[in-house]
Amino acid sequence: MKIFIISLFSFLLIISFGCLKKVDLEAEKAEISKILAADDQELLNGVIKEDSTDVEESINIMKGNLERLTRAEVNSRNKTLLEKGKFIKIENLDGPIINVSPDGKMAWVAVKTKFVIAYTDSLGIDKEWEGIEARLEVYEKQDNEWDAVACAQTY
Repeated sequence: MKIFIISLFSFLLIISFGCLKKVDLEAEKAEISKILAADDQELLNGVIKEDSTDVEESINIMKGNLERLTRAEVNSRNKTLLEKGKFIKIENLDGPIINVSPDGKMAWVAVKTKFVIAYTDSLGIDKEWEGIEARLEVYEKQDNEWDAVACAQTY
């Protein structure tokens, strides 16, 4: 009887693992890649996109500081940035390198980007500022959508 119970349990265990949904990691990477490209295009178009994700707080690491930002703070910073200047060029110099966890619920992205921003200085003179940024972003899949939950960046 013990052998029968152990065999039945083993059989059910094997079947349950066989029924687990396999994650298409390449499809998940492609989805994140589309998000990154759409974000760049929105910046180039001067679109101030409100973050409407379920993430109430995100972590930002920049210039030696660790900040916990609410969704409202992130939206306010994005709006201020795009009001002061216009992105006229965004070019990936390296990456994006995208890694998705085997269960398809977490991902990270590393990318080095060159960008040019046009702005008018305090004397009314039109200028351009060119910068290079490297960043590492962490994404979490919530309600079947990828949301950025943390970012570390350098300029």
